Amino acid sequence: MELNDEQAITVEFVSRRRLFGDGYSRLQSDYFWHMPPASGVFVFLFAPTFWFAPTATKPGDVDMLIVPYEGDELVLNRTLAVEIKVVRATVHKPGRSPNEFGFSQAEGLKALGFPYVAVAHLIVSEESPKEAWQEMLTFKVLDDAGNVGDRHMQLVDTLPLTLMHRTQGRLEKACSSDDIGLLSAFVRYADLEVASRYKNGIWYSEGRQAIQNRNVSTRVMKAVGDLFEARPEWWLDNPRHG
Repeated sequence: MELNDEQAITVEFVSRRRLFGDGYSRLQSDYFWHMPPASGVFVFLFAPTFWFAPTATKPGDVDMLIVPYEGDELVLNRTLAVEIKVVRATVHKPGRSPNEFGFSQAEGLKALGFPYVAVAHLIVSEESPKEAWQEMLTFKVLDDAGNVGDRHMQLVDTLPLTLMHRTQGRLEKACSSDDIGLLSAFVRYADLEVASRYKNGIWYSEGRQAIQNRNVSTRVMKAVGDLFEARPEWWLDNPRHG
């Protein structure tokens, strides 16, 4: 966690349910908003690719596998495979990007036949100095119906917003496949003490919907279902209407 390792940041992203749900809603927007009661997704992290295609060597693993369910049925044709990259930004280098965008790995996942494929860049950064913060209009949400109290102005570090916008712009410019979903999400500040002050809030992500793969493999979908039946305890259950 202190080193902002890719696996640690990925686990944190999935564990923060509102942040994860916001990201999933952008990658599967045509499905997310219509998910019925008693539905949700199961998430598997860092699964070796050969589990789904025994002869495959690239990519070496599936960073995040997301499989929806409705009632007691898996929705295997909505399986989403996500390639994760971590963007570690600083105040002096806010435009910093990972060594690889992740598109070659995403193309490999498409070639294997996963129904939907996406690339997600998860951002961690330093906190801006206070003199760089900006005044923003804020409201306190009063209840589950979304009613809000009086408005007031508050100084806010808007660097996360800038980082997501830049990251999403780079992803869209560099991506040559229009069916690959794209996500830019701010996970937290790099310093754990600073991050703890913001643990109850999220920045809404920027993203682009994944389009169904033209070469879906029924063998891959069956392998995903077999993995769930064999090791259900290895999956994180994230209800849609929890």
